[in-house]
Amino acid sequence: MKSRKLILASLLLILTLAPRLSSLDSFVTLDEPFWLSVGANYYYALGQRELENTVYEYHPAVTTMSLITAAFLVDFPDYRGFGQGYFDVDKEKFDPFLIEHGHDPMYLLYLARLFQVALIALFALIIFQLLSVLFGDEKAFLVTVLTSSAPYFLGHSRVLSHEAMVAFFVLGSILGLMVYLDRRRKWYYLFASAACAALAQLTKSSAMAMFPVIGLMLTVSVFEKTKEHGLKSSLLDHLKIFGIWLGLLALVYFILWPGMWVAPGKMLYEVYGNAFSYAFQGARLQVTHEVQTSSFKLAATATDLQGFAKSIIWRATPVSWAGFLLACVFLLFREEGRFFTISKKMFIYLLFNAFMFILLFSLAKGRNSPHYIIASHVSIDMIAALGWASLFGWLAEKWSQTRLGSWAITGTAALLICLQLAGAFAYYPYYYVYSNPIWNGVTGREYMSDYGEGFEHAAAYLAQKPDAKNLNVFAFRGRGPFSYFFPGRTIILNPLFMEEPDMGSVLERLAQSDYIVINDAFGLRTERTALFVQALESIEPEYSIQVKGAYPIHIYRVADLPPSFYETLSK
Repeated sequence: MKSRKLILASLLLILTLAPRLSSLDSFVTLDEPFWLSVGANYYYALGQRELENTVYEYHPAVTTMSLITAAFLVDFPDYRGFGQGYFDVDKEKFDPFLIEHGHDPMYLLYLARLFQVALIALFALIIFQLLSVLFGDEKAFLVTVLTSSAPYFLGHSRVLSHEAMVAFFVLGSILGLMVYLDRRRKWYYLFASAACAALAQLTKSSAMAMFPVIGLMLTVSVFEKTKEHGLKSSLLDHLKIFGIWLGLLALVYFILWPGMWVAPGKMLYEVYGNAFSYAFQGARLQVTHEVQTSSFKLAATATDLQGFAKSIIWRATPVSWAGFLLACVFLLFREEGRFFTISKKMFIYLLFNAFMFILLFSLAKGRNSPHYIIASHVSIDMIAALGWASLFGWLAEKWSQTRLGSWAITGTAALLICLQLAGAFAYYPYYYVYSNPIWNGVTGREYMSDYGEGFEHAAAYLAQKPDAKNLNVFAFRGRGPFSYFFPGRTIILNPLFMEEPDMGSVLERLAQSDYIVINDAFGLRTERTALFVQALESIEPEYSIQVKGAYPIHIYRVADLPPSFYETLSK
């Protein structure tokens, strides 16, 4: 039994690491250079013993910044000793500083990604173990692999991003508490649940969406135990459990965040003050100056809710679609067997968790990018995986006397895993730009991503030019997705430049540039960016790049721009 579990764990580790490690240094997404500089400031604060500066607004991104700190310790430990101070994360001075001191930003990012992948793999094993206690090793393996291999989660879990970590931390917390309440009243399961919740909060404050789920789980357990111990005794017992869980969460939160050691009030206000200000007042504290509860508005619109729901439908694979339907059949309408009882509760908890994250970002006034609800995606994918596990469990009961039936179930499960991974590999190396081919056919269009995909190909094309080191390129998505792969000078094409009445900043930068690099998404942002793209319509790009699931990228030579281009901009 132990050897079989070890084999399954090893196979899980291989299936988790292999697709995430492949070409890990071949592309950069839009936000990663920003977070690299935030993490550099965190590392610098630690090095200067200025622990009160280890905070970044509402995220608080402690886990992300710790991964970047580990990357600095491997590649550039002396960074903390140059006295350069803290970089403005919105300016483009950090990357030149690294290059000036002989360090490649791409390599630093690669190391940070590597540490995050290792963390994701560790939590895949933890989730597998918790599911094993609930359902047994084989079902736990299938559920964990199908969930972790879903393209949208798989893609985000290998780039420097908070959301994938939040999703797995929240999942670990829910499963840990389920094991404690339903299977084994061992203190370490309760601690694991609380520690995972603390890590989720340390990663991003929006993880608070999980708290109603924890409340629901405790409430259900209270009523289940009432038959044995009475309502009063059961209620007091679970209040004690919640108190211990909350205390452990606070303890781990405090221990893992150095800023809490010296200025807990400032840390909590920066995180949750900014979170509430951003969510309910539409801006950070540096804009609103204070949290004014009188201005809070809760107004989730049907459009917001539908938009997030469509995102989940669009990004889920056919395997997940079918699994979710199976889950509805097996987990809601079948009663027999311990597996179905536990699974039914998990179905409800995970569905509620998915809804709470959708609701949170539907209510918030700030940005509501689809990847903010990866925890919802992962919850739905796990429900789908439970659906498949339920089907195979039912078939195993029917074919328990035949070896052929056992092999058929194993072969079908392996095929499902391959299909799930194949969906991701079709969009290699980004994975997360995946969109369901069935939904594409129903809607008549493919979901297109604009997160920096493909700009490394534009950089590679221009890098082959003679004297490429002396070329100046005016590039949209320039910082990171383009600049990390281009040896010359990258001039950032910020859409805000277009909003100037005379486009003075744009014309000034064009005069300095040899090439323009933009994608089709640029013209969709505002009327002024559309005007810029309109001015380019009559000009044949020197080179175009098409990446599956992303907007096409075009390269224009500035010397080829006719007078009519500048006349259009001046209108």
